[in-house]
Amino acid sequence: MLHLLFLIVIGAVSLQTDWMGGSGVLGPASDWRTQYYKGDSVTAATPGQVSLVATEWDYSKWEKHIVESNWGIGSNHQGFMPADINKDGKKDLVAHTADKVVWYENLGDYTFATKHIIGPANDGFSVYLSVYPCDLDTDGDIDVLVATKGVGLGWYENQGSLWIWHIVDNGIGYHRVSSADVELDGDVDMIAVDNSSSQSHGDVYLFRNDGAQNFAKELIGNLFDDGWRVYPADFNGDGFPDIYSIGFNSNYVFLNDRTGHFTLSWSSNYWVDGDFDGAWAEDIDMDGDMDLVCGKQWDSGVKGFYALLNDGTGYNFDSTLLAEVSSGHYMDGAIAADIDLDGLPDIAGTYDEIGWFRQDPANPLTFSVYDVDTAAMSHNSHWVYVASLRCWECVPSMDILVTEKNAHIVYENRMLEAFADLGFLESSILELPDTSNIVEYFGYKACVPNDTALAFYWRIGSDSSDIVNKQWDGPHAAIIGKNVVDSFSLGERKAEMFQYKAEFRGDDDIPVLYEVWLTHRYHSTNIEEVSVSSDVISGFEGNKLVIKLPFGDKVSLMIYDVAGRLAESVYNGYLGGGTNKFDTMSKNSGVYFARLSYRDKNKVLKFIILK
Repeated sequence: MLHLLFLIVIGAVSLQTDWMGGSGVLGPASDWRTQYYKGDSVTAATPGQVSLVATEWDYSKWEKHIVESNWGIGSNHQGFMPADINKDGKKDLVAHTADKVVWYENLGDYTFATKHIIGPANDGFSVYLSVYPCDLDTDGDIDVLVATKGVGLGWYENQGSLWIWHIVDNGIGYHRVSSADVELDGDVDMIAVDNSSSQSHGDVYLFRNDGAQNFAKELIGNLFDDGWRVYPADFNGDGFPDIYSIGFNSNYVFLNDRTGHFTLSWSSNYWVDGDFDGAWAEDIDMDGDMDLVCGKQWDSGVKGFYALLNDGTGYNFDSTLLAEVSSGHYMDGAIAADIDLDGLPDIAGTYDEIGWFRQDPANPLTFSVYDVDTAAMSHNSHWVYVASLRCWECVPSMDILVTEKNAHIVYENRMLEAFADLGFLESSILELPDTSNIVEYFGYKACVPNDTALAFYWRIGSDSSDIVNKQWDGPHAAIIGKNVVDSFSLGERKAEMFQYKAEFRGDDDIPVLYEVWLTHRYHSTNIEEVSVSSDVISGFEGNKLVIKLPFGDKVSLMIYDVAGRLAESVYNGYLGGGTNKFDTMSKNSGVYFARLSYRDKNKVLKFIILK
């Protein structure tokens, strides 16, 4: 293989993969972040996608699928979640069942008839335990984290048909586990709550991954045995995962100092007698920052769902009652998501009834309850999760997963009966970083079924007043297909400002947009051409791309083809200073661009592969 390496001084790709921050930002903005300018008849309230809103519903139309039900399963199990275990494109289900970790193979059409044993996980006679699917060793497949009083903390490594058990800490018991790359160094770390003093509460710990899956235990917060559920979320918008824990007595937020170390930034019990159970981080008021949705079930005071509304700093949260439910039937679990695809996050809750609370688009932060299953009485469901399991359509159906006493159940969302037939989203104006910018390609990733359409428009200008007075260039139609990745040539035009518009047309199905990007570059006067063998190459060692940084920083490293299409996302996270090497995928012959971005700087290596 022959690499011809050129150094282009500066180039860039501006990427948008989420729009959940909501509308209202015209700009100009230095990057698109998670916000946009305006939209009509579209919802961006589901992370990582934009689609047409639903317009007609049958709120009672849920279909119950019992994945498994027998008296040996147990109760109070947490972490019944979807994950594509066998990499066939379908979302399987991971669970703890009768002292074992298992996964249920998705055979399509909500059929999970095949149960696979991952391995044993003794609960230690504790009714509180959890499993959590994630790619812990970053090898491209899903592993499963386990926390129980019997085994302590550990994980099952996925090796295809073989699962390898690894102990992390069995000195004490644990009852909650999740994960996050807290340093953004490319290694996935573990977050857990111990139950050494009780069955259900403890302190919050971080298990820091050294990159070889050796974990160093660090105390994040001594909560005097009050820690309960624990998950990561970015509360101050700096790109680094923070951590929250919901407790029976108080609620806690720990901010990441951008090095993977944490400080308690906020804790409070706004409610007399506390006793919260379910909690989930979500931008419930759609103002661009992460809030906390909490379910209060027990003891005195007003029972129902509350929100802790973030002021964007992660230091201040204001409490507001979202929905009062006198019985507390739904408050043991809580999760927020746009269940009805109307553009606003809703809430799903569970205990001895299962229901969802619809946020009224005409009166934000006002919720009405709709039952999903009232037959759960005395079954005491303790876990609820919302995810789309309909993998054969573009429609993100937002199904509800619950674990009852001795049963795992999926409620298929069949209430969406019609969608808007036309909608659009208009981006903020993107201000490019240099007056000599040449825009090259505008690209996208989307799902566009037959009988639907997705089209893009754009306008390019010298300043914001110039761009808003220009006519849109378009429409430029997206390709019909599932998970299409493509781009349009912009003709290498000089630009200082750029804005796009996406237009959606639906029928029985709807198109869904997952990401967009713009490739642009500066004029370059320093070009170095090297022609050497594939063994030793300036910028490469074999097939490894060598990056040398003068200091540690958050970076992204992506490879694009000559048409501006994303060929590989190599790395996105914190990178230490000095020499770093990355494996790149095997590619066909052709021209590629490797783009490294850090501290508002962009470096692009252009290389040719000849086979």
